[in-house]
Amino acid sequence: MNDSIEKRLLVYVLAITTIFLLGISIVNYSWARYQVERLSQDKATAIADAATARIESYLLQRGQNAWTLAQNEQIHAFAKKVKSQPVDLEHDSDYQEMMTSFQRIVSLNQDIKFMYVAVAKIDRLFANMEFTYPENYDVTNRPWYQAAAREETLVYTAPYVCPLTAKYVVTASAPFYDEQGNFLGVAAVDIPVERMQKAIEEIHIGSTGYAFMLDENGEPIANPESPYYRKYIKSLKENKSVMDEIKGRMTTGEKGIAEISMRQSNNYLLYSPVSKVGWSVGVIVPVNEIRRDSDRLGQFSLVTVIIGMMVISLLITGLTSRITKPIMEFANIMQRAEKGDFTVRATVDSQDEIGMLGNSLNHMLRQQENLIRQVISMANKMGVAGHELAITMSESRTTLPVVTSELSMLIGRSYIQGTDDRDSLENPPNIQLFMEEMIAWNHLCRSVFSQIGALSEAMPSLKNTVSDLPEDFLMSYDIKSLIQKTKDLCKLSESLLIDYIDIYNYVNGVGRNLDDYQNTLQIINQQINSIANIQLDATNRATETAGELVKYSQTLLELASSFHIQKDEDESV
Repeated sequence: MNDSIEKRLLVYVLAITTIFLLGISIVNYSWARYQVERLSQDKATAIADAATARIESYLLQRGQNAWTLAQNEQIHAFAKKVKSQPVDLEHDSDYQEMMTSFQRIVSLNQDIKFMYVAVAKIDRLFANMEFTYPENYDVTNRPWYQAAAREETLVYTAPYVCPLTAKYVVTASAPFYDEQGNFLGVAAVDIPVERMQKAIEEIHIGSTGYAFMLDENGEPIANPESPYYRKYIKSLKENKSVMDEIKGRMTTGEKGIAEISMRQSNNYLLYSPVSKVGWSVGVIVPVNEIRRDSDRLGQFSLVTVIIGMMVISLLITGLTSRITKPIMEFANIMQRAEKGDFTVRATVDSQDEIGMLGNSLNHMLRQQENLIRQVISMANKMGVAGHELAITMSESRTTLPVVTSELSMLIGRSYIQGTDDRDSLENPPNIQLFMEEMIAWNHLCRSVFSQIGALSEAMPSLKNTVSDLPEDFLMSYDIKSLIQKTKDLCKLSESLLIDYIDIYNYVNGVGRNLDDYQNTLQIINQQINSIANIQLDATNRATETAGELVKYSQTLLELASSFHIQKDEDESV
């Protein structure tokens, strides 16, 4: 399979693992880089602080000698004596004692070579060695002298080249006074810069890191003739624009770290003040050297990630194959089921989620198999029912018009027979009796009128009314009979009139009923014809539906026959 779940799972796990490991590596690298930089900065700061402390301690120790001289009573006595009278230096005890103090300090501090006392009133120096005053040399104008007299405490000068010894030194000077507080002079000690420069030169962080020291004016404290100055300190002056802001912080006694660009590379500058003299020690550390260890750690982390990915790939491949193997088996089973084979079953060897999936798959296949079996059974039954329905509809389509026609004929025949029965009714018996009575009465009337005619001829004086007839004539049998017949005939005519009225009414009602019967029969005949047409259409549609039902059942059986299901032992084909 080109896009199998095993490959996708492997890709997903490897991608997540890679991202996770890379993320951890990046975090570790960033943290390690930060820690390395921080440790390097802390180390450089500690080294700078240690160098600052050493230099400050060195200056304090050496400057303390100037303070000791300023507190020496023999020096005070010598200064008082010198300013008021000439003194024989070779035989003056105070001078000799001062020289002894000088020698003692020199013997205890091998790096101090020159110390002296300046007496204010005579504008002269008294030192531990002989020297020649340079031209226009004025003691009172010297920075160390003026600073001590102004500050009235121990002070340190900026590094300078001493005009007396031609040495690059820092002078520590302290004023001294008499009992009344009058200014007598200044005791001073020249501290060589070389010793402090050596302490600065000993600071090395990395292969190219170096240190420097600035005085309170922002000038480097180093011998311009030294190789160290030419190699490192000169570069600070070449990057004056970069260093100006940092110098301002350093000369104000601040402590901190800054990142600067020098010699086309980034560097960390760590600075710490020498508080007693207003100087500051700075340490230049290249950034790439600090980050070299962290970069190596990053490379090592990258290699570790690659190796880890290879190992994890092998492990994940084995693990995913164990997980995806049952899934692949399930997929093959579903493909066979897709082709119609529902007899397949999954092998379940575990009770975990994969096992639950296999059990569910087997249950689904069994349910599908039972469903298909039911579909086949229902299709068979539906086919049989469709055939039977088609046969029944065919018979109904044949017999229904015949039945409808016979029903119409029976209804019409009943109507005709009813009409014939009405036409064959006999005359009512009253009419016949009336006719017989009329005939007899007519005969009797003729007999009477013939008698009356004979009588009239015999008796012309008779009137034309019956009342004019003779009583004996009227009492004769014929007349009485005629009168009686006439009365009977009148009664019979009355009853006959009533019968005719009833007959007339009856005939009218029968006529109306016959009209209603005829209309009703016509409507019934029309309805029967409509029903016959509807039933015929319904029969045709039912026949067509039965045919489609048979066709669908056959199609369903053909589709169901494509599935492979297990045959039951008692199942009939």
